[in-house]
Amino acid sequence: MNYLNNILHEDDSSLKAKDFRLDKKHNRITPFRKRSYDITSTVAKIQSKDEKYAIFVGIAGGQASGKKKISEYFHRHIKRSDTICEMSFFKPGNKERKFAKEDEYLIKDYDYYSKDRRLYLIDRCNPDCYDYDKFYETLKNLKNGKAVKIPYFDEQQCKFNPEMDKIIDPIKTPLIIIDGYFILKNQKINEFFNLKIFKEVEDDVRLSRLVIREEKYLKNNYDAYEIFFAIYEKFYKTSYDEYIASNKKCANILLPDYSVNEDDQVEGDETLEFLMSNLNNLSKTFNADLDIKKGNTDMI
Repeated sequence: MNYLNNILHEDDSSLKAKDFRLDKKHNRITPFRKRSYDITSTVAKIQSKDEKYAIFVGIAGGQASGKKKISEYFHRHIKRSDTICEMSFFKPGNKERKFAKEDEYLIKDYDYYSKDRRLYLIDRCNPDCYDYDKFYETLKNLKNGKAVKIPYFDEQQCKFNPEMDKIIDPIKTPLIIIDGYFILKNQKINEFFNLKIFKEVEDDVRLSRLVIREEKYLKNNYDAYEIFFAIYEKFYKTSYDEYIASNKKCANILLPDYSVNEDDQVEGDETLEFLMSNLNNLSKTFNADLDIKKGNTDMI
């Protein structure tokens, strides 16, 4: 199966989503200003896998790149959709495992920064700390039209909360939006996706967001910040460089950074609105009416 690469990724900020065309020779989308081109319809035709039930959209990217925000944006505007986070299949490592001697200080007991929190931060950057066999079986069942239970992992408490588990029925919600660090890296999971999106955000932007997220655990303690930045350099950045960044090569669409404002409108880029406006074309390929919120199918 051929996959489109580098769609909607262009340094010229004056280009809009409609200014692209399919370059069949190089299997990619390239700038073309004379006519509009329905890229989502093209993706649907190339990546049709004869699903009878679920349509899978994967959103990958680095830590704090905005994957979940985009996933939730789609979900709010598409009634017959649901979301799955890779963290639902998180499998924390052994607390007694060995670290390199020079890294042992990162997981020692300190009264100013929870050890469980630090171990969680380290584990979530490790692709071996996810149960991809269970993940695969879950997606397989959805593909076959079976309802599944999705565990809820509380990232604040660093543990699963069964009371927040949910049931996804692909008959009721045929569009399944999945976000995660390694969903495009794992080949078994990758093969489920009809559309693959990679959120491309600069390292310093992601780091600043991570610091803001972690502030309440750092408690304005200098030593805690030092440990956090060491964990970032040793595990987060290494994980991104080794396991995540290269996945953009197999993505159909590269999304730049932007924000969703108080009016639930995307600021700074038209790619997402364009994609939303064309999702119905993808759904028609599988005879599934997604019931997209009025006003989001005519954004361009």
